[in-house]
Amino acid sequence: MICAYCGQEAKGTREHIISCAILDLFPECFATIDSIRGKVHLGDPMIKDVCANCNNNKISYIDSYAKALITKYFVQKYEKNDTVDFEYNYAMIQKMLLKYAFNDLRSQKDDSSFFTEDILNFLMNKDIATPLRNITVLAGLAINTSPAPDFIFGNNKIKWCKNPAFLSNSIIENINYETGEIKLRSENPRQDFIKLSFSYVFRFNSVQFLLLCWDSDISDDDLQSNNIILQHQYPYTILNINGNDNLSRCTSESTYHSEMLIDVSWGQGIFDDITWMRGTYSNESQQYLKKIEERWKAEEDDLAKKYPR
Repeated sequence: MICAYCGQEAKGTREHIISCAILDLFPECFATIDSIRGKVHLGDPMIKDVCANCNNNKISYIDSYAKALITKYFVQKYEKNDTVDFEYNYAMIQKMLLKYAFNDLRSQKDDSSFFTEDILNFLMNKDIATPLRNITVLAGLAINTSPAPDFIFGNNKIKWCKNPAFLSNSIIENINYETGEIKLRSENPRQDFIKLSFSYVFRFNSVQFLLLCWDSDISDDDLQSNNIILQHQYPYTILNINGNDNLSRCTSESTYHSEMLIDVSWGQGIFDDITWMRGTYSNESQQYLKKIEERWKAEEDDLAKKYPR
């Protein structure tokens, strides 16, 4: 076997697509739902094309950082209007998401040519602390404002997908506030970005990360144009080398359970109005929901004991 990271001939070891360190934080999520292959199984999603030295030494530091980050900020749930003072190492977040994307691409036998020798060296070298220029990462809080509690869809606390749909306009075209009539937008093409190689969305319980990988030859002007669209059109925060940002909610009742839909900021506002009109996020509804979630938490604890990882 040729190691996917160092390129050396070696015996393959099992590499988790999403690190075991993060999976261990959510032991109640014992089943893997493979929507690509239409399968559900109790094993962790893994790939076996990494040598022992890379797996256990060269790239393991990334998993250690990922676990510490998720533990500190995102194991807990947040309320609708909560914000989080988020401190981070931008290069390490790039490495974390690139590693998971690279693993996923290989597991799907998808094109991974973006991961050149320079990018693989960036991942394998702990001492490289300068972020990659052609990688943009955004983050926001995933908070459920829908009428459907999390447990209706199962323990989907860790989710990811390639090339989520960045909508160019709101899902809802218009609301009649007198009658409550809602008009869906008949056409809503995806937003075009200049020299976008591919993108990913990652959900880790109460956070959602967007990873956008640009072609290596993208110009500074085109990169700036893309980032301006991302900054002003979507309810996410663009992370940067400064390493400190304030994160707020990036989901609505339509996108919380469909992480592959990236709605525009005003679209999220429209859905918030719908939620308000329905009364599904009233204080009374939230108190009732909290009681249900307390009962579900007890069920999750039982599931974690019954199906140890």
